[in-house]
Amino acid sequence: MSSESVIRLSDGPLNIEILPESGGRISAFWSEVDEERTDWFVPRPKSGGSDGRDATAWGSFPLVPFSNRIRDGRFIWDGAEHRIAVTEKNAPHAIHGHGRSVSWDVDTVSDTYAALSYVYSGENWPFPYQARQVFDLTGGTLRISMELDNIGPMAMPGGLGHHPYLPWRAGPVLTTSFASIWPAVDGVLPAGPKSVPGDLGFSGTEGRPLPRGLDTGFGGWGGRALLHWPGDGLSLEIDGSKGLSHVILFTPDGKPFFCVEPVTHCIDAINLSAAGVTGTGIQAVPPGERLVASMRFKPGFAGR
Repeated sequence: MSSESVIRLSDGPLNIEILPESGGRISAFWSEVDEERTDWFVPRPKSGGSDGRDATAWGSFPLVPFSNRIRDGRFIWDGAEHRIAVTEKNAPHAIHGHGRSVSWDVDTVSDTYAALSYVYSGENWPFPYQARQVFDLTGGTLRISMELDNIGPMAMPGGLGHHPYLPWRAGPVLTTSFASIWPAVDGVLPAGPKSVPGDLGFSGTEGRPLPRGLDTGFGGWGGRALLHWPGDGLSLEIDGSKGLSHVILFTPDGKPFFCVEPVTHCIDAINLSAAGVTGTGIQAVPPGERLVASMRFKPGFAGR
């Protein structure tokens, strides 16, 4: 581990650690009961504890000012073409915004609360903005609030979300509701929404085991998802504010993790919206205005 600063918040048995200098990222989220630790997010590997594979598949990082991919690092906004850096490894797209790769300023810290922010002046995004994250660990729940302020002279496209890596364990069951699926038609990029197929419907009272092999967006999220690991007696409830209308499910084959990402818009939303696709979730943030979103993670133990 490096000597970078670490913020630790605790509320009874529940704990999180945050790395402000490493993308404002949560490096661990866990409960400790009777000296037994249960990790709700995959913890950051200890020094020397990783073979290099999936070296970034841990914790949870902020998605700002956009989520997921922008095709070829190019998009049209208000009739003008913009090009930004291609940042996806082994692919020609921009991915996951800037928040995960910049150093965040620490504005406020207490035992259960931390507020972080940074200002982006437009080096690799044609719209200056300020981003803020607030972490609140109270009542057995982690709440993350996010803000995106347009501090430039033009309306900007905006998106927010978080990207948690969750332990696969013996296999999770998901209960939630989606109104649409945005299936990939070009690599992992969608062309528009479709009806959710029956084998990917998670809205039954018992939910459905998550299948492997997904890297797929869903729209019309009902704002609540319940994950449970039947063999372990563990559960995690994820709630999202109204603006978090999309979810990305990432369940790679053979990996010890999966992702349920609450986000405000679909993959490649700016380009799809410019092409006339509706329901993308991308929003215009006028000068001086703010986009907000919040989410809640509530762990549970069967019989406790």
